[in-house]
Amino acid sequence: MFNPLRQFLTKLTEDRYFYLKFRLILLNTFFAIIPLGIVVTITYLWIYQIVHDEFRNNLKWQMQETRHSLEFFISERISALKFIISSYPEDYFTNEKKFYKLYSDFKREFEGIVDMGIVNSKGIQTLYVGPYQLKGKDYSQTEWFKDMTLRTEYVTDVFLGYRKIPHFSIIIKKDLPSNGDFRLLRVSINMDILQRLVANLELGSQDDVFLINRNKILQTNSKLFGNALESLKLPFLNIEADSKNIKIYDIELNKKQAYIAYGTIKETPWILVTTICSKPYEKIPSFFTKEVTLISIFSIALIFFVITSSINSLVNRVHKADHEREIAIANAEHADKLASIGRLAAGVAHEINNPLAIINEKAGLMKDLLEYGDISQNKERFIQLISSIQDSVTRCRTITHRLLSFSKKIDKAREDFYINEAIQEVIGFIEKEIQAKGIKIVYDFEENLPKITTDKGQLQQVLLNIINNAVDVVDIGGQIEIKTKLIDDNHIKISIKDNGPGIPKDRLKHIFEPFYTTKKKGTGLGLYISYGIIKKLGGDIKVMSEVGKGSIFSIEMPVNPEMEEIT
Repeated sequence: MFNPLRQFLTKLTEDRYFYLKFRLILLNTFFAIIPLGIVVTITYLWIYQIVHDEFRNNLKWQMQETRHSLEFFISERISALKFIISSYPEDYFTNEKKFYKLYSDFKREFEGIVDMGIVNSKGIQTLYVGPYQLKGKDYSQTEWFKDMTLRTEYVTDVFLGYRKIPHFSIIIKKDLPSNGDFRLLRVSINMDILQRLVANLELGSQDDVFLINRNKILQTNSKLFGNALESLKLPFLNIEADSKNIKIYDIELNKKQAYIAYGTIKETPWILVTTICSKPYEKIPSFFTKEVTLISIFSIALIFFVITSSINSLVNRVHKADHEREIAIANAEHADKLASIGRLAAGVAHEINNPLAIINEKAGLMKDLLEYGDISQNKERFIQLISSIQDSVTRCRTITHRLLSFSKKIDKAREDFYINEAIQEVIGFIEKEIQAKGIKIVYDFEENLPKITTDKGQLQQVLLNIINNAVDVVDIGGQIEIKTKLIDDNHIKISIKDNGPGIPKDRLKHIFEPFYTTKKKGTGLGLYISYGIIKKLGGDIKVMSEVGKGSIFSIEMPVNPEMEEIT
């Protein structure tokens, strides 16, 4: 289980191109997903607001429709009762048979009628038709009778009355011509009809709709707040008595966000109230939560695929370019070596000519001895001449080996050597050129320096390049000072100072950059390659220069690179 993860982490830390791919893919995907997330979030909030507004509008519309149904139900019966009491003959309100016929016809035409009665101006019900024994009942002390002395029509609150069943009454008044007397036509309707009318409102399982009166007494049963004729426990519900429009506002109900809507019912003491506990976002169409999620996942996958493909291609090109650049630099490094060899040719030829002249001289002498002398008598002389020839051959071999090892394209073998001797060997390569310009070489070598372990050929290449540059810039009869010093237990410092024209400060910062040169015929790769070699060998190279006074190149090399890695 952990092997793939371990392999991934190992590759991430060891392969810089894989790390670059991973980082770029991660960052680009992240910043590409941000706009997508913003768009999805804005779209969600926009749809949420639309659904929220649509929900409120729909609730308002349903409330209005339910209110219109209630108002139509009441006004239809009020109009019919007004027509009856004003148009029917007097005997329909005094004769029980005709009154019964009137009740039967009215009940057949209008749903929900339970009983009907005539109440005189003293509050006594003189006629009654219905399932209860209410004839002769005295209503003079009821609120509705008292109110009817000043009104012509009235719809009561839901109440129990004599029958002990929740109901309400619609009462119509007719003034009689004699002595200010009046008659009340009263019909009763059970609360169930109101319950059925308000139930037409389409609500969720967590929502509720009910009727209350002005005193916040329930006129119908409520799922959340109790039964009819109980007090409504919603202290934060503020009813505007003269409100004709449906009011909707937010509330906190049972520690949850909810909505409450209400509207007054015309010609009644009732108020239609709805509480919505289901949130609008729950009503967001399923296509958004499903299809938009799928679209988002597809978009993210597509973004990831495009970014991964693009970055893979880009990093592979960078990898290829780096590889080609490394090859080009290696070739340039080798070319620089070969160019240095050209400069060494004169010095090497001079050094080889001397032992060759000796060999030629000794060989000629040996020939003369063979031709004119006795071999047995000149045996020791022959041995001396042969030894001299061997010494000269050894010197030639040393010189050619030194040149050959310097010109190898790849030479990364470490060896132990003394830095002072390595510097003197480099000077020996270009000694003839130095002598031709009359340049004075001043050595300030610290004695008893420890041997260093590094690639001698590459270090000598750097030293040769820097010394060659110094030879090029100093005038005839100039001076080059080479100094070595042990700066701590594991570092040796090599300083090469010339009294040339110096390097301006604005150019000094570019001195180690590729293809940057101050020479007319320079390639700009010498110091760049030298800088790379010193860094690969674990050292450091710096330059200080002042115009008119010359330059100082300082190289710090570790004596033992393994100790450097440990520290």
